[in-house]
Amino acid sequence: MAFSRTVGLSFLALCLLAVVLKAFVPLPGVLGYAPVNLGLGPVVQPVEVVIWYGTEKQLWLEDAVKRFAASGNTLGGRPISIKLVGLGSGEIADRVARQDWGADPPPSVVSPASSVWIEVLRSDWGTRNGGTTILSGDPQPLVLTPLVAVAWEERANVLWPGGVKDFWPSLHRALASQNWSAVAQANGFAPGSSEYAQTTKWGQVKFGHTSPLRSNSGAQALILMAYGYHNKATDLTAADVSDPKFQSWLKDMERAVLDFGASTGTFMTSMVQFGPSKYDVVLVYENLAIEHITAAQSRWGQRLKVFYPPATMFSDHPYAILGDPLTTPDQRAAAERFRAFLRSRPIQELALEYGFRPADPSVSVVTGDVNNPFNTYAAFGVQVDIAEQVATPSGETVAALLDLWRREIGPIAARFEGKP
Repeated sequence: MAFSRTVGLSFLALCLLAVVLKAFVPLPGVLGYAPVNLGLGPVVQPVEVVIWYGTEKQLWLEDAVKRFAASGNTLGGRPISIKLVGLGSGEIADRVARQDWGADPPPSVVSPASSVWIEVLRSDWGTRNGGTTILSGDPQPLVLTPLVAVAWEERANVLWPGGVKDFWPSLHRALASQNWSAVAQANGFAPGSSEYAQTTKWGQVKFGHTSPLRSNSGAQALILMAYGYHNKATDLTAADVSDPKFQSWLKDMERAVLDFGASTGTFMTSMVQFGPSKYDVVLVYENLAIEHITAAQSRWGQRLKVFYPPATMFSDHPYAILGDPLTTPDQRAAAERFRAFLRSRPIQELALEYGFRPADPSVSVVTGDVNNPFNTYAAFGVQVDIAEQVATPSGETVAALLDLWRREIGPIAARFEGKP
């Protein structure tokens, strides 16, 4: 009896000690985060990391954040809270350089679709802030994805009846045609054929890509079109951009675009929501095409097909931690912890399930896993091997392309967006 009483009193004393410690000392680990908040003592505030990211990787990032939270990661006894803000890549670089947070929380990390926009941010920040750097350490790639064309299958069969042999010239001819019926006749489908008959209901050929001034995929689309017109994959120059014949050709392409979206993720979602009535062919990231194939078929009863330009561009989705004075040492340390989590093998394998090519070269795209979309959607045109990539043009050439688009196409785009 005395022994039981001693044990009971000892246990009670330990409980009282725990309450006292909880009331006055922030304890590390699980001891500091009891399931019942007693309302006593100092509250341990989490370290919040805000990530401004390109929306094309939204589903993977949201899944990764949930897994990170479940893993119980802490920094010095403080939980790490990850907040995601999805934006267009161009908008990310522009707003951070101007320190324009708007209604969004200021970022600790930026992750646009491509490293091109990190260089734009470095340059713009330096111009506006006396040449000081804004990044903490070197950005690291998270995942890879190429730019592809996505088209409704029955329309692709009329546009490229023998397969994609002359990708850009045939697309240009179609966009310059009066309508789909003219495209059908030009490609050998005579009036009276079943293929021609269906095209009489399709109207104009509707082409789409995002704004190159606000979105990475839009800028990549411009670069690929310029390379495609000049029939090369390297050494694109400002002189190529200033070629009057190229400029006329580009205008033909861009006049067929009904709406220049600000973000590739929302742009692809719009294609599936509105179906073939809004877009026939669009340029988007491979992972977004993969993500929406099943939804498109379920919604419209038609298949989306993926087509790879003869030479394409990869986006590397860099993870760039912002430095002082925009972040604290704790935020930077927590951001590094989350970056390591994203680049860990399990989360890189998770990225593969969402249609990305892992940045970790040890994680193969070719697997026997039934969840591997490169197996599941091969019949929809998704392929592992990419024949060729174009070289990233110089900053001067990219600036010339964007200036051309801003000057010649921007006024048209502004009318669609309801701007003056």
